[in-house]
Amino acid sequence: MANLREVNRKLQIVFALLVGVNVLAAGALLYIWVRGTSALPAEFRQLHELVQTRKAAVVSPEVVNDRIKQSREQIAKFYEDRFPNSSAAIFETLGRVANENKVKLNQAAYKVDDTDLPDLKQVEITATLDGDYTQAMKFINSLEREKLFFLVNGVKLGDQNAGQVRLAVTINTYMKGRT
Repeated sequence: MANLREVNRKLQIVFALLVGVNVLAAGALLYIWVRGTSALPAEFRQLHELVQTRKAAVVSPEVVNDRIKQSREQIAKFYEDRFPNSSAAIFETLGRVANENKVKLNQAAYKVDDTDLPDLKQVEITATLDGDYTQAMKFINSLEREKLFFLVNGVKLGDQNAGQVRLAVTINTYMKGRT
């Protein structure tokens, strides 16, 4: 009989433990169910929006190839329109812009250097010009707006008297081909 009581007591302990585990499991299930109905859709929406944002940022290879092709065409057009084939075109443009703005180019010297780009030479022009201050500034402005690419790198004021100025101008441009 004592043996039967001991087994009964052990079974009661095991039964109490199993009931406790079931109560904990039911509580955890209830917590997940309540939390899941309110928090999971919000988390899902956030993750879905993040995925959509990242997908929008990714560009397909076809679009990239089209953009590269378009960029190459634009570069070729820029080279064709803005860089002359000879130094004569550069000095012709300089003379025309000077005449249009009523300034006198006294002297101009140029130096041609190679660039890292194939078939493209850098031309540095050092020129002095005389004229009215306003006209000299219009000359520089017009030169920078020319179809041919001119970059005015430096302007030094020389002699000046009665509204007339002498400027030393350093201009960079580029040309295609040989010198």
